[in-house]
Parts: sequence; C-alpha cells; structure tokens
Amino acid sequence: MSQYEEKRIINKRISSFIVIEIFLCITVLVRLGYIQIFKFTHYKLLSDKNRLVAKHVLPHRGRILDCTGEILAKNKVIYSASLDLLDTTHERKKKVVDKLAKEKLIDEKTAEEVLSIDEKINNSNRFVLLQENLNWETLSKYCIVTSRIPEITIEKSQSRYYQYPEEFAHVIGYTSAPTKEDIKESGNVALALSTAKIGKNCVEKQYNSELFGRAGLKHIEVNSKRQFVRQIDSIDAIPGRDIQLTINLSLQREVYELLSAYKSASCVVINVKTGAILAMVSYPGYDTNIFTRKVSQKDLDELYENPYKPALNKIISGLYSPGSVFKMITALAGLKSGVIDRHTRFDCQGHCELGGRKFHCWKWKYGGHGPVNLQEAIAESCDVYFYNIARLLKPEDIYEVANDFCLGKITGIDLPGEKQGLIPTKSWKKEKKRQTWTAGDTFNMAIGQGFVLATPIQLAVMTAILANGLYQITPHLVVNSETKRIKKLNYNPAHIKLILDGMYNVVNAQNGTAFRSAIDDESFKFGGKTGSSQVSKITEQQRKAGQTISDDFWRKEHAIFVGYAPTSDPQIAVSVLVEHGESGSRTAAPIAKAIFLAARKYGQITN
Repeated sequence: MSQYEEKRIINKRISSFIVIEIFLCITVLVRLGYIQIFKFTHYKLLSDKNRLVAKHVLPHRGRILDCTGEILAKNKVIYSASLDLLDTTHERKKKVVDKLAKEKLIDEKTAEEVLSIDEKINNSNRFVLLQENLNWETLSKYCIVTSRIPEITIEKSQSRYYQYPEEFAHVIGYTSAPTKEDIKESGNVALALSTAKIGKNCVEKQYNSELFGRAGLKHIEVNSKRQFVRQIDSIDAIPGRDIQLTINLSLQREVYELLSAYKSASCVVINVKTGAILAMVSYPGYDTNIFTRKVSQKDLDELYENPYKPALNKIISGLYSPGSVFKMITALAGLKSGVIDRHTRFDCQGHCELGGRKFHCWKWKYGGHGPVNLQEAIAESCDVYFYNIARLLKPEDIYEVANDFCLGKITGIDLPGEKQGLIPTKSWKKEKKRQTWTAGDTFNMAIGQGFVLATPIQLAVMTAILANGLYQITPHLVVNSETKRIKKLNYNPAHIKLILDGMYNVVNAQNGTAFRSAIDDESFKFGGKTGSSQVSKITEQQRKAGQTISDDFWRKEHAIFVGYAPTSDPQIAVSVLVEHGESGSRTAAPIAKAIFLAARKYGQITN
C-alpha cells in the first residue's frame, strides 16, 4: 500500500470518528436540552421529593367552656416520637425496630405492630406513633437515637386535658387517634399525623370540625440522611374555635355529687323556654383523660365490662319504661278525645279486671284509692284511673299525643347516638312481634309500661313542653346553637292547666306521692310526677306471698321523677332516673328537690 493510500484511509477513519463524535455530541446536547427544557418540571419534582419534605402542622384545638366561661377542656404541650415509614423497606424497618427495642424505647407489642404493617405506605399512613407524652428522660434518649435513625421524628404537639373528666364524660366526651376510615371519610390528610386527634363522641365529635380548625403546611429541606437542614416556607395553621356550653359547671358538679350516692343514675336539667341544657349527668362517669394517651387494655376492660355501664350515655341512649310519669300523656289523650273531663271519677278498689285478668294499682294492698278524679289520680298516681281511660281510647290516640310531646322520636339534641325510644301501635306490634294488639297492651301503655320506651332527655322535653305553654323545643348544649321553638301545640289550655295542677299536687298536696319532698317556701314551689318503672313482672303468687319487692338489685324497679320549677313561672324542667332505685317518691323526688334548690342558688332560676 502506497503512502498516499495509507494516508487517505487514516483521514477517512478520522472523518468517521469526527462524524460519530459530532453525532454523539448532538445526541447528548439534544437529550440534555430535552431534559432541561421539556422534562424540567418532572425531574425537579423528583429532586424536590428527595430534598424537600412537606409536613402538615396540626392546629390548636378549640377549648370547651361552661356557660360562665370556666374552662372544661383545654390543651397541654406534649412530645411524641413517631416512625416515618415512607420509602422504608421491610429490612430497614426491622433494623430500626431492633435498635429501638435494644434501647428499650419500645415494647414488644409496639414492635409487633410496626413490623405487621405491610400495606402500601403513602402520605395518609406514613407515620406510626411509637410513644407519646414523653418525659424528659425518654425524650432525651429519642433525641440521641435520631442521629442514627433518621426515620424517627420527634414532634411537639398538644394533647387534650379535661378539667372534670368524670362529671362531663357524657357531655364533652373525648378525643383519640383517628381510624383509617376516619381519615378516608374526612379527606383530611393531616389526620394521618401520628399526633392527630379527633372527637370520638359527645360534643368533641358533634363539633369536631369547628374545634379542629384547619391544618397548616411547611416545607423543609433534608439531607441524604433525611435529617433537617432548613425550613423553606410555611402556611400557618388556623386554630379551632372555642365552644361554649349552656351547662353551668357548679350545677353540673352538684348533680353529679347527688347521683354518686347510687350505683347507676341519670339526670338532665333543661331550660323550658329555650331548650338549653343546664346540667346533664349520666352516672357513673369515667376518666376521659385515659383516651388522651395510648389506652391500656385494663382501662378498656374496666370501662366496657362494668355492669353499671359507665360508657353509655343514659340520658340520650338509655331506654326505659317511663312508668307513671307517662300518665300525663294518657290523661291529655283522654281529655283531648273527650272520654273524660275534670269531673270524671273512677272507683279504684286496688285492681281493674280485663278478660279474667287483674291489672293492679300500686295501692292494691290497701284496697285502692277509692273514687278519684283526674287531679287526684295524678297526685296519688292511681293506676286504675288510667286503666279506665285506656278502656275508652285506641292506642293511636295515646300515640298521637305522645308524639306531639317528643316521645317515640328523636329530640334533635346536638349529640351523636341519640335513641328514638318507642311508642307502640297496632301496626308496630303486628310488624315487629307478629302478634295482634290486645286491650291489655293499651292498659299497660296507659301507665307507661309494656312496650313503651323513652330516654331521660325525652321525658325532660315532655315536661318542658307541658310547663312552657306548649311550645315544642329542641334541647341543645352549645350556646351558639339556635334557640328553636318549632311550633306551639294546639291543645286546650284548660286541659293543660288541669294536668299542671295535678303535678303541683303531686308535690305540694298532702295526698301527693312526693309530698315529703315539697319545698317549705311559698315563693318557690315545684311540681312534678313520680314513677316506678317495673323491670320484671310480678306474678299473682308473689302478690299473695307479699313478695312484690325483690331483694335482687337487678330486679328492683327504676325510680323516676320529672318536674318543673317554679310553678308560678316555669323556667327549668328536670328528669331524674335512678336505676333499680325502687321508688320515684322516696328516691328520685328528693334528688329533684335538691337540684331545683341548687339551680336557684347558681342563678339558673330567677324569682
């Protein structure tokens, strides 16, 4: 090969390399341009994902106050340790758990919970709470550990604190960590934070959105070890709104003290004109502060296995046969239908026969009450009088009046979990019991027994409507709630006066069942109705043997009293129920008397 040909081949090769090099450079430049210009946003997001972390900032939860401004629920500063599982492999998670266990910062149960999480991790479930309410010693240990385990985050947050946890257990309720369903339903990603808490029942739940506020957001820069470098920007959280209750703290505590003499009881005090709840106690209460931390199984067992049901709000969810306090409804149904008037008398010989069966009056041992009119029948609580009214009425007649007075339907109180109660009808029994209605069912219904069921709040509203001039009201616990007088019932005022006069005599006439509870003050009187609600049937054999009062606590009658005060200018109504308290006159009425006096003392009654 000549020197010329050799040179030509070399030049050709060099040219080829130059062309290839230029092509590669152009390709690289085009690719770089594509990445820099067209894919800039995409890769910037990927970069920011590694460099920047968006963290929600929980707002300050609103406080809860009584009607005078006394703080009932507030917040306290706490420190919590959480594990961030985002982009954490199972192997890494196991190493972290082993290190924490070795440092004795988590127990075996928490370790198992963390390791059991195998679902897809995202912003809505990335944080797992390890410990909260850290003391200074434990907090310092976690601070040291975070240098070796960047997945650990220490958060300064707030925890709920209840000043009077037991007294307000069924009014305020408590807050706790949200479930996955709570987060999904609300759509609020901030709830996924390990320290997030939401209302779980009562006012805390009913007004959760107002109390919670709006979460803030901050972007922080982290290094390759996910350690904090600096804060980039932030959006401030909006604090929750304070909620003021209609309840008077002093009255609430006094009512709780009165009921604490019994094993299980409830009481509600309501303003008859506005529906504002002034006191509401379901006894026994429980320490709601246990739910501000990781609650133990022991605490849960004590709460939910207690036979006196402290977890149940008896005021709105307890269903009871109202007994004789229902007689005002039967009386009004009789008056409205025209089957009785103020002069109608029935002779009580201690029982009333129907189809060969005896329906007894409570005074059957003493031969009955003799001839009584309506006012006397209410004052002395004569069952036979109301059995005779039942002979002349259809159950639908009683149902209609009961429904007008908020029995058998939701009152609309601003609390979750209210029960409807039951005022039975022929169609109800046929559908639910597959049985035909009998005259005996109407007899039982007339004295508030049988299938009739009511909640204490319904009985309080019933009494308030009787006392306030027949205005239907909606009970409420929050001051900002609208005062609702829905409508005025269309009943004969003379009939209502007849009923109220009978209730006055229950307490203030010598033949009244609650005469021993009368207030010796002519300027301040109260009226009401006693009731003793049977929880088990008394057989004829037991009556003959004189065994009508059981020694078994759980078979004793419930003691009930409903009333209003003052009779000269009705302002408040009460409903008192002592489970298995035996006698409305001996047990419930004296409690009501003490409550009326306390309400006047604390300025809830003016006269």
